[in-house]
Amino acid sequence: MVPPREPTVTCRSNTYPKGFYCSWHQLHQTFIPTTFEVDVQHNQRSLEVQKDPDHKNRCRVRFPEVFSSFPYKVNVTSVNALGKASTTISFEESSIVKPDPPERVTATPIRHNARRLEVSWHSPATWPDIDNFPLKYFLRYRPLIREQWQHVELSDSTSHTITDAIAGKEYIIQVAAKDTEIGTWSDWSVAVHATPWIEDPLPITSTTEVDYTTEAKTSPIPSSNAPQKAKKPVGGAARLLTHFSPLLLGMLLLFMW
Repeated sequence: MVPPREPTVTCRSNTYPKGFYCSWHQLHQTFIPTTFEVDVQHNQRSLEVQKDPDHKNRCRVRFPEVFSSFPYKVNVTSVNALGKASTTISFEESSIVKPDPPERVTATPIRHNARRLEVSWHSPATWPDIDNFPLKYFLRYRPLIREQWQHVELSDSTSHTITDAIAGKEYIIQVAAKDTEIGTWSDWSVAVHATPWIEDPLPITSTTEVDYTTEAKTSPIPSSNAPQKAKKPVGGAARLLTHFSPLLLGMLLLFMW
């Protein structure tokens, strides 16, 4: 168990001109319950501080006026049973304005154009008055095969056409936002990936059709004049010739002479 040390304190306005928030944290654990007391001063006045319901070590403060030349002073005190420690920071209104990143960034290939990508996005939903406090944008993009980014700064447009993309190469694209007059650039948006339009290959078609039908060849009908084998003798004549003795045959031949 140790007494607290001075907390680290930062403040930022992502909802300008509505208000700002401050957050803090301990660099070293105290191992006993520690609470924080916050005091915000502006032009010798103490401002109302609202604890953030979603973040334990964060509070929100409304701007009492816009374009004030008086600095703000924020004091955060860490308190536990063994002691207390404080940190005080001061800043001007313009120095803490930093929007959240642009949202819903999309990149779409343009049909029949191999070097263009259409990029669009929306201003951050936390920015409360885009009409009276417009944002400008900073676009960066590069093909995955290269490390160097290309940049484009835009006044208040929420779209841009990339015209120098490398055909057939996948790109990574991000956008940042900033108030047109004061503050600093937001963090980069979530990266999106896109590839310029690639023409679909034409289907391969044949210009001629080959007829694979073959003519059926049949054996010719045999001619009626074809030679035929002699038929064997049938019946009693065959048996009679077979049973004549040689003597009888000789007598028949003698009478014939």
